[in-house]
Amino acid sequence: MIQMTAELAAKAQELASLKGQGNSSEVKHHFEELAGKLDSINRKLRKKLDHSALHRTVQADRDTQEIEGYCQELQAAYDQCKTQILFKIERDTTKILKTLIMRELQSSKQAPHDVGPDKTPCTDGTRVAILNEIMDWVQDSSSNASLGYWMCGMAGTGKSTIAKSICLMLEEQQLHAGSFFCSRQIPECREYHHIIPTIAYQLAYYSCTFGETLEKVLEEDQNIALKEPSFQVKKLLIQPWEAVMKTGRFEGHVPVIVVDALDECENVSEVLKAIVPAIQNKQIPGLKFFFTSRPGKNVSSHLEIDSQVANSGRVKNFYLHNVEKNLVQDDIRKFLKNKLQDVTDEQIQILVKSSGKLFIYAATIVKYVTGTDVYGQKRLDDVLKLAQDPHAMDYQGIDELYGEILTKAMFGQRESERQMSLKIVHTVVSTATPVTCRTISHLVDCSVEVANATIQGLVSVLYINKEDNKVYTFHASFPDYMLSEERNKECHWELEYCCFFWGYHLGKCTVDEEMISMLEAFIQKKMIFWIEAMCLLDKLPLCLDILEMALKIQLGEKNEDMLRQIGEMVNMCALGKIQGRTPHLYLSIVPFFLKEIPMFDGFHKLMNVKKAGKTLRQLGSWSTPSIIECLSLSPDGSILATGLENGDIMTWDTKTGFQKGDPFQGHSERVTSVAFSPDGERIVSGSDDTTLRVWNARTGAPEGDPFQGHRSRITSVAFSPDGERIVFGSWDNTLWVWNSRNEAPEGDPFQEHSDRVTSVAFSPDGERIVSGSRDSTVRVLNVRTGAPEGDPFQGHSDQVTSVAFSLDEERIVSGSDDNTVRVWNARTGDPEGDPFQGHSNGVTSVGFSPDGERIVSGSYDSTVRVWNARTGAPEGDPFHIRKSTPIHGYRMGSASMGAMESMESMVHMGS
Repeated sequence: MIQMTAELAAKAQELASLKGQGNSSEVKHHFEELAGKLDSINRKLRKKLDHSALHRTVQADRDTQEIEGYCQELQAAYDQCKTQILFKIERDTTKILKTLIMRELQSSKQAPHDVGPDKTPCTDGTRVAILNEIMDWVQDSSSNASLGYWMCGMAGTGKSTIAKSICLMLEEQQLHAGSFFCSRQIPECREYHHIIPTIAYQLAYYSCTFGETLEKVLEEDQNIALKEPSFQVKKLLIQPWEAVMKTGRFEGHVPVIVVDALDECENVSEVLKAIVPAIQNKQIPGLKFFFTSRPGKNVSSHLEIDSQVANSGRVKNFYLHNVEKNLVQDDIRKFLKNKLQDVTDEQIQILVKSSGKLFIYAATIVKYVTGTDVYGQKRLDDVLKLAQDPHAMDYQGIDELYGEILTKAMFGQRESERQMSLKIVHTVVSTATPVTCRTISHLVDCSVEVANATIQGLVSVLYINKEDNKVYTFHASFPDYMLSEERNKECHWELEYCCFFWGYHLGKCTVDEEMISMLEAFIQKKMIFWIEAMCLLDKLPLCLDILEMALKIQLGEKNEDMLRQIGEMVNMCALGKIQGRTPHLYLSIVPFFLKEIPMFDGFHKLMNVKKAGKTLRQLGSWSTPSIIECLSLSPDGSILATGLENGDIMTWDTKTGFQKGDPFQGHSERVTSVAFSPDGERIVSGSDDTTLRVWNARTGAPEGDPFQGHRSRITSVAFSPDGERIVFGSWDNTLWVWNSRNEAPEGDPFQEHSDRVTSVAFSPDGERIVSGSRDSTVRVLNVRTGAPEGDPFQGHSDQVTSVAFSLDEERIVSGSDDNTVRVWNARTGDPEGDPFQGHSNGVTSVGFSPDGERIVSGSYDSTVRVWNARTGAPEGDPFHIRKSTPIHGYRMGSASMGAMESMESMVHMGS
């Protein structure tokens, strides 16, 4: 008994220490209950110990029974505590797992209506009739009620404030199921692929049943957030909502999703063409969608009433800018009275009249007048004077107000200071994403203090977010005003003509030393600004033609070299997403090009780029209608041929990224390999349909009949250097050489491999062929005799996927599924050095640079790597893309494996 008492005291002390170790309140409560039970039993035991020895002897049997009861009681208390804590751990673990799974949705954290200070509701007493009409639609749960509502309105008519008010009213009635407020200023709020995942994320917390079903969907496919909206709608909305409807949880009332400012979301039509049919066909019954946007074909073509659709399936339309002017102005009057309480009724009436039907005009006046303690009255007088202009109509009123704000903010500044202020404002409205004052200061080369002071002087149109310190515009109409060609009529047509045709006129001139000197000055000091102008004019591809005209003139080696490098940079801009986004010309392109080009002097300090070795950079990317299986560049690099999973071959202009003509059609199964003839006039293709075809590279017309001879799928094709022969390998372990003109085999097939032939290539002199195989070996064959030259090259531990000769014919490079690249002596078959290791998955393609000093490799690990061909050391960091196929020299192409569900691929060009 004494020992048990001591043990109980020790356990009680241990529990007391555990209680203070940062456990949750629930765990502490369980510990306290257990400690209380220990304390109770301990007191009973001590009471028995206080009895005399004689008493304990007499009552020994009874005490023993009671102590056994205490022991059972104690064990039960321990078991209960243990069970409760284990349940707590399981709940917490499930919650953590749920959170981790939900994170896979990649939902936008800034899109919901209750995030951020800029989402404000209507002023009390305004927009009452409009809000009531929308809420009547919300509360209509009849069988023929429309499940969609689109409020369309011109910029500045107050759509977002109405949307915010609707969200708050829905929350009061517990009908707010989710919201997404698009914003062109915030990347995650302007990217269309975030909309459906964000809505699903909020619905999961609105409905437990929805959340449970969604978890199962995400467990099955954790990459669903990366897929197309049509797939997302089906898996993230329709399927989980079906489970909700089966519970009958929302009978009699319908939850609502609010999506605001669709026009501020890039490629929003991709979402609408997926979700609108689901609404119209009632695939999401019992869930309503409220949309707002400006007028625009990309939105209206999906949401305007379709007479072919039944009433219950239509999206209800409401045009905010068509509301009677007197009703809008009554609301504007209430708003102004609420915000400008010291202003007379007569002055309010003037401001109301000048606002027309634009709430943003009134809101901007309020910010402008109340944004200062000192000049408020003076600003009000200026606005009233402007407002009494009888010619201020439509956008002219808001434009003149913005002009007045800018003029007053820059009043008294010297010309250089005014130009700096304008640079800062243009930077704010031009950047692809909001940036801080510090970033602005680097971009325009001013101090942080100057950037901050300029923004503070424009608080009626710009503001600095306290959370991320980035500069935002209050309304999308201000960037529209600053950037609109129609509303900012400072176009210089003479300059546009010069930009387009200087190369043409240069070619017509007599080129002398003076002309060359002028051209050198232009290249070194002005050409970057010409490229900027062409970027803004959306004519970057034309730059390449102009530069080619200039290169036809004898300008000297130095100038011609600079023009070629500039052409490479322009090519990268034209193929990418730089057009119309001038800041990215200086931020994303210029810093990565050689500093030796004089025109880049002074621009590299915008970004501090640290690089080692050669720079590997993407020139551009564009989409194809089916998964890309293979590709090849023409000898002059002007055309890219891609073989697709659907059996088609497509060709592309590498300068512009535009498709050249119609697809080449003839194969019945996927195209596995394509190659250009040395003169670029023909393309050979191999396919899973076991045939080989030759095409006219310009017209896409087939040249002759298909080559038929292999018994199995063709894996790899190549032209000989003289274009007279074609070699191709197959799954039947053979490779065959055919005459490319008469479509006849030259000799018997080579049968030296014991498994599938995966890759073939001619030597530069056309006398030998190298082949790689699934049998993990590389072989060299004599074209004339058909005999193997030497023994197989052995060293790879998995199938060889790609082989190539160096231009001097002395070395062969091979890539393998063993994740390595190897270099071999082409004569002896001996390995030169150790394997190149760095890829984390199978190597899919390899090639030598023309000078033989570098090797490029692509891999299933989604990277392209460049290696020193002599040492095997990597040159620079890997370039992350998808499935890659090196082509030649310093340029390569890559094809994404575009997952089966997307049915879309992307061509990437790199240099």
